[in-house]
Amino acid sequence: MAKKTNKKVVGIKSSTLALFEGTFAGIVGLGVAILHSLNTTVDVANETQSVLSGMAFGLATGIVAVLVLPLIYFGIGWVFGYIHGFIFNVVAETSGGLLIRLEDDK
Repeated sequence: MAKKTNKKVVGIKSSTLALFEGTFAGIVGLGVAILHSLNTTVDVANETQSVLSGMAFGLATGIVAVLVLPLIYFGIGWVFGYIHGFIFNVVAETSGGLLIRLEDDK
């Protein structure tokens, strides 16, 4: 039978939570950018007389979106993650921490 122990989390390093949330937001931003890129390409191709020039312009704006949006999402996610880490540390310190139960695999 595995041994169960209780451990208390009384704080976290805010920068690690910021990095996690920033990376997660960057991945979400990449998905949003890809969908935006496809939508823009189709819209511009439908609005122009030449399908090739419309697709070229639509793809160019889409490529810029795929490069820029994940960076913007990452930056915003990082800032919010740092704020979340700071708030968690304040709340965990004043409330006595967060109790978690761990189990050994042995």
